[in-house]
Amino acid sequence: MWLMAKLGYRTISMDELADGVESGCLPCRRFVVSFDDGYADFYEHALPILERHDFTAIVYLVASRVGEVDRWDEGLGFPLKPLLSWDQIRSMAGRGIEFGSHTCSHARLTTLDDGRLRDEIALSRTMLEEGLQRPVRHFCYPYGAHDAQVIEAVKAAGFRTAVTTAKGWVKAGASLLAQPRVKVSRNLRFILDLALGY
Repeated sequence: MWLMAKLGYRTISMDELADGVESGCLPCRRFVVSFDDGYADFYEHALPILERHDFTAIVYLVASRVGEVDRWDEGLGFPLKPLLSWDQIRSMAGRGIEFGSHTCSHARLTTLDDGRLRDEIALSRTMLEEGLQRPVRHFCYPYGAHDAQVIEAVKAAGFRTAVTTAKGWVKAGASLLAQPRVKVSRNLRFILDLALGY
């Protein structure tokens, strides 16, 4: 985040990004920071860094797991991690953080029948809007799993955008319901060193 600020980049909302995609005029030196799952450590660690640089972000929440733990990882050998509470979420919403849907239960959508698919997507939007008392217009596919049927269900539920795990840059005129992203990982240190000439 320090490097992006140093290079003159500023964050924008998902709606601003969508406006640019639709108009064919993406803003220069602007980017969206997104976080999947809604882990509680976002509040303690990521939020202060974002605020230090006057950056915003969107956090994709698993609607029926708010205030619980990441049970979708149960049995995989990982310790279960706490998720954001409604108090934390509402506090951050008042501080410029945006929230989107990551389904009701973090289900792999391409494996579900029509009824369950609709519930995972549409019900998640309803639950989050009730909790936030504001519209929820953006979606994130768990595991990146999506196909034409899943995209249609996301569209039918009224979401404006949806992000995938596909690697790439957002392009003007591309589908708003299958947006790629650039993953930030521990390897970012190499990029930082390269940019600074170390």
